[in-house]
Amino acid sequence: MSPLPNAMVFPSNWAEHHRPVAVQTMTAACTIRRIQEGPAPYPLPDGWSNEVIVWTGMCRLQELKRENSVIPGDQPTELRQYLLALPFENREGVPLPQLYTGERGDIVATTGRTFNLKQSMAGSLLWENDFIAWENQTQQQP
Repeated sequence: MSPLPNAMVFPSNWAEHHRPVAVQTMTAACTIRRIQEGPAPYPLPDGWSNEVIVWTGMCRLQELKRENSVIPGDQPTELRQYLLALPFENREGVPLPQLYTGERGDIVATTGRTFNLKQSMAGSLLWENDFIAWENQTQQQP
């Protein structure tokens, strides 16, 4: 039996109340693009790209760990994993759009570099949307 039967550890709306704090830690301008499905137009128009901008705004980027592996021929490969934090919603209260993760994950451009969204992270109380993003620093970019 609880010493305070009707007391809650976290009050209602606790996460929503703290979301502005998380947003203020996001100091990097961020653009998220998605590769469109379907064939390219023929002939290709000048400046055509198969990418579409899904979202732009502020984010926070933090390196998580480094994975190094050497392949035959001494060509170094390196994948770096980052925690990418995006706001839960914009200033008008509109939630972040659904983002694609995995092998064909969305592409994130921030701090002059490009990352691929590989995994999304979840929790019971959400202050922000957290993703694992990879940066491929091999000599031959895919």
